Amino acid sequence: MEEHMTEAELATMWKQEIEKSLAELSELREKLHPVDFSSDLWTIFRGAYGDIREDVAFLFCPKELLPEMVKIRRLDTEEKENEQILFDNLCENLTHQLSFYDATYLAIPYLVLLLEKKRKEQDFKWQMQVISEAGVILSTNIPYNEYDRTPTISKDILESYDLSIEYLKEMTKEFLQQNLERLKEEDPFDLQYFCTSILSILGDPEMAFYLLFGSWDQCYITCPNCNYYNENIQIDDFHNTEQILEEIEPAESVIGKWDQKSYEDTYLWFSNLLHILGIEEEWKIPYYYGTYTCPECGSKGILIDWMKQCEM
Repeated sequence: MEEHMTEAELATMWKQEIEKSLAELSELREKLHPVDFSSDLWTIFRGAYGDIREDVAFLFCPKELLPEMVKIRRLDTEEKENEQILFDNLCENLTHQLSFYDATYLAIPYLVLLLEKKRKEQDFKWQMQVISEAGVILSTNIPYNEYDRTPTISKDILESYDLSIEYLKEMTKEFLQQNLERLKEEDPFDLQYFCTSILSILGDPEMAFYLLFGSWDQCYITCPNCNYYNENIQIDDFHNTEQILEEIEPAESVIGKWDQKSYEDTYLWFSNLLHILGIEEEWKIPYYYGTYTCPECGSKGILIDWMKQCEM
């Protein structure tokens, strides 16, 4: 049918179908009050490759009606459906090189609506994927990326963005509680990526950013007292290098002490979540929260705190 329709007829059909899909999410949509697709703000708040309005809107179009999608990630050779390519393109637009893009403020409310849509459909895979990518996107909105900012953001946009994050937190907690056992069956790499995103959403987006930036291995540290810069610490060496062990005293283990309900103590719940899900790299977390001793002046501080202060 689509090949016999004019561009105008296709545009009208897509708009109607997208609005129909969003109407099914009207209760949450009214609370989050996302920026309408007709707004000129989409031309101001942009992603890495420009205006993301079309990609966001098509998230709510029935997949059988989607137009043919072209991958932004041209090195991705995996065969994918248009729905997946569309989502990948949007995420690349918002996380390219782990920079922050203003379009994030407009996209997050719609990603929360998408998560709600997939929750209603009881689609486990898509819920996990939306949470994973939303967390990575949020991890870029940190002081390290402060230079990538729109000078003026209206109160309405910020309120919608902040409220969306609060909903995302609660939906993520619910997803974890309902799917802990099922999550154990996922690919180990995907699961570690998912856990990093959970850290970003529920606890510490800055730490999540630095874990992603350093591939859970490389650390960049500047001593706040003498400005000694150390870029030679690799977490993978911690088990084998005596010099590293002298510089970093790991935090005390908290495994088995989490009630699986509280998320106030990030080190406590994150360490235990990794342990419960069988993440191989869980042993590294006590080092990130461990005490680092500056080899130059002898000052001490928590490793991850000093990483956050470092200008790379």
